[in-house]
Order: sequence, then structure tokens, then C-alpha cells
Amino acid sequence: MFGAVIAHRGLLAALAFLPMLVAPAVAAERYVDQHDLMFVPTSMTIKAGDTVRFTDTDRITHNITIVNPDGSTEDKGMSTYSQHIVVQFDKPGIYKVICRIHPDMKMTITVEKP
Repeated sequence: MFGAVIAHRGLLAALAFLPMLVAPAVAAERYVDQHDLMFVPTSMTIKAGDTVRFTDTDRITHNITIVNPDGSTEDKGMSTYSQHIVVQFDKPGIYKVICRIHPDMKMTITVEKP
């Protein structure tokens, strides 16, 4: 009987850890600054499902355009000083980010499988 109680407690302890093993991954938010006519950093690696928050700390307007791995583009809009544009990256691949107003502003975001 005593052995059965110990085995039962061991099973309960093992089951307590099960949710941690199957819990879904939590998406992360990463940050990119638009400053001195540059994206800072100029490259980053994230996981699929993560978001990137682009913050304009220049005193001028910028644009966020995403160039997808297949070459198609998505214009995410314009931002002015202290505004944010948040973009979620759901699929693995290499994405380019450009500012259509300032063609020298470029960065690369590598999205890996979660």
C-alpha cells in the first residue's frame, strides 16, 4: 500500500510538469529605432510569430515598407517623431525593410521557425 502511495505521488508530480512541456511559445516583441536616417539595428533575427516595433526618433517622417522573401512589398505606412509601427512576421524567411522616403535606409530581418 505504501509503495502505491509513493507511485501515485510520483505520477502526480510528473503530470504537474506536463503543461510546461506542451505550453505554446510566447511571441516576442523586438525594437528597431529610426534614427539619423538609419534603422538601428540594421539586421536582426527573430522567430516566426514575433513582432517588431519600429519607433521614429528622428524629427522627420519615415516610411516602413516590408519586402517579403518572394519580392512582394507591403507598405506599413508613415511615421513621424515618437510614433510606432508594429509589424508581425509569421513566416520564416529573409525580409528587407526600407524607407521609401529615404532610399539609403535599409535593414534585414531574418525570421526563423519557432
